[in-house]
Order: sequence, then C-alpha cells, then structure tokens
Amino acid sequence: MDTTHGIIYILDLIGTSAFAFSGALRAMDRRPDFIGMLILGGVTAIGGGMIRDALLGNRAGVLVDANYMYVILASILVLYWFPSSFWKRNNLFNYFDAFGFGVFSGVAANIGVHDPELHFLSVVILAVLTGCGGGVIRDVIIQKPSLPLSDELYVTPVILGALSLVLVHHCGWGGPWNELCGFLSAFFITTGLRLVAIYYDMRLPRVLFNFPTRE
Repeated sequence: MDTTHGIIYILDLIGTSAFAFSGALRAMDRRPDFIGMLILGGVTAIGGGMIRDALLGNRAGVLVDANYMYVILASILVLYWFPSSFWKRNNLFNYFDAFGFGVFSGVAANIGVHDPELHFLSVVILAVLTGCGGGVIRDVIIQKPSLPLSDELYVTPVILGALSLVLVHHCGWGGPWNELCGFLSAFFITTGLRLVAIYYDMRLPRVLFNFPTRE
C-alpha cells in the first residue's frame, strides 16, 4: 500500500468510527441496549459504503477487511461504557457526522473519478449516496426526520466537495500527489462547509408557497 492509499485508508477507518458514534448518538434518547447501539452504529458506518460497492459491482470492503468491524465495535463499546461523557455535549453528533460525511463522500468520489466509465455527475451522485446512505437508513430505523431531506445545508457540501475532487483530478494538480490532493480537497470542503453550516445554522430556502391546510 503506497502513502496516498495508506492515508486514505486510515482516514476511512477514522470516518467509520465517527459514523458509528453518530449513528449510536442519534438514538441515545431511546436508551438502546448494546446490540441496538451496535446495529445503529454499524448501519450508519457501513450502509453508505455498501450502497457504493453494490452500485459499482464490487465486493463490500467491510466483508473482506475486519478492521472496519473492529473499529465499529470499539467505538460502540466506548460510547456504551461512557454515555454521559458524550450525551452532555449536544453537538457531538453533528461533529462526528460531519467528519464521517466528509471522509466517506471523499472516498466514494475518489473511487468514482478513477472509473473511466463514469462521468463527473455520476461521481457526484456516488459521493452523495455514500455520504448520506448510512444516515438515511439509520433515521428510517429509528423513525426520525432524515437530515438530507431537511433544509439544513447537508447535501450541498458534499456536492461541492466532489466537484472539487473532479477538478483537481482532471487538472492534474499536485503532480504525483494528485489523488491525495483530490481526496483532501473533497474532505476539507465537505466537512468544513458542514461545520460552518452547523455553527451558523445555515439553511437552504424553503419552497415559497403557502400550502393549504388539509382537513
């Protein structure tokens, strides 16, 4: 494994941990048991990646690399043993989610941009589905409003991040470090914009229409 792929792999594992935390934290108010937390954290952490691999016709990475499962298990154990340390910090869910969102969408865009059969819009779609997939499955399971369907600035950062990766790749910026530069641009733009949106409560405008009340 070369340096670029090594860095991306390590960040992918950290992102898996972040999404596992966010998945379990999202449902902490339901007081789930350990297995429930493991299911929610696991679905959030691997759901998007499995959607990506299914679309590309690849074997899911989590099935061939046990490190992903070890990371998920360790993350849930920490949260299970020290729930109050995390629950007292209300914004931790958003921060974990933003980090995992940036990593997973960046990994997906990086894979897509090196597939000669995919055009740049396919790369963006792949990044969005990978970044949002696990969270959407999680929210369906716990019956909470899905963040991508709200007016929060959630999907827009990953679109801009994926487009930046495509631009870096096609312009050849970074020379021998082009792949790493592309991935890091997607990661920092996606995560950075998401954190700014959280901090300043930035939202997209809603539909300008007064819907009639249903009787």
